[in-house]
This record gives sequence, structure tokens and C-alpha cells, in this order.
Amino acid sequence: MKAKIPPPIIALVMIAIIYLSSFITEPITFGYQTFISILIVVIGLSCAIPSFRLFAKHKTTISPFTPSETTALVTDGMYRYSRNPMYLGLVLLTIAATIFFGTWMGVIVVVAFVFLLNFLQIIPEEEALHNIFGEEYVEYQRKVRRWI
Repeated sequence: MKAKIPPPIIALVMIAIIYLSSFITEPITFGYQTFISILIVVIGLSCAIPSFRLFAKHKTTISPFTPSETTALVTDGMYRYSRNPMYLGLVLLTIAATIFFGTWMGVIVVVAFVFLLNFLQIIPEEEALHNIFGEEYVEYQRKVRRWI
């Protein structure tokens, strides 16, 4: 694996950058800004938390550093709609922070976060899963999109 920092820690760093960027530029404000942010946080957590539980249910590794230790291909729950609902949840949290803090620079941070997740985490994980599950994983990739 290329990544050395857990994706949730990277998400927290990105959220901190989003927060700090709100001091650099004039914040954008609009009605229901806090409500929309909270709604997106709830949706993000609703993607991530049940996905963690599914990994426990299937008794497979949740570690982003050891996809080669995966013992089961999880395709139920949120995994019917996204191959990466945990990462999707983290991205939604960064989007919620961007809206909450009202900073346009947050959009750049979110895009950078998605880029980092794709190239440092998801692509190496997909290669490992392909090596473990072969055609079963290829078929899953055909049916389910990487993000949503």
C-alpha cells in the first residue's frame, strides 16, 4: 500500500484546512447553511458506520493498510451502491465542513481529498481485491460504481 496515514486522519486534516481557509477569505453565508451541513454529516455517517459494521459481520479486515488480508468480498448493504461507502462518508464530511464554514477554498480541498483517496488508497485496494477475488471482483466492479 502507498498510504501511510489512515484516511479518517487525512479527512480530519482536510477539515482543519477547510476551517483555516475560512479565515483567509470572506465566508459565504446563506439560509439553512448549518442545517444542510448537519444533514450531509448525517448522510456521510450513515454511509460509513453501517459499512464498518458489515466488515465486522463478514469478519474481514477493515485496515486500509492491509487489503491483502481481506477474507470476504462485501457486496451487501451500502456496498450494493458504492464500492467505497466508508470513503464516500469521509468525503461527505469534508463537503459538510466546506458548507458549514462557508469557504469556497473548501471545494479545492474536497477535490484534493478525492484525488488522494483515489490514487493512494482506492486504486491499490482495488488491485489487491482483484488479486484475491479475481473474476468475482471484476464482476462486482462492473455492477457497482467506485463512488456512487
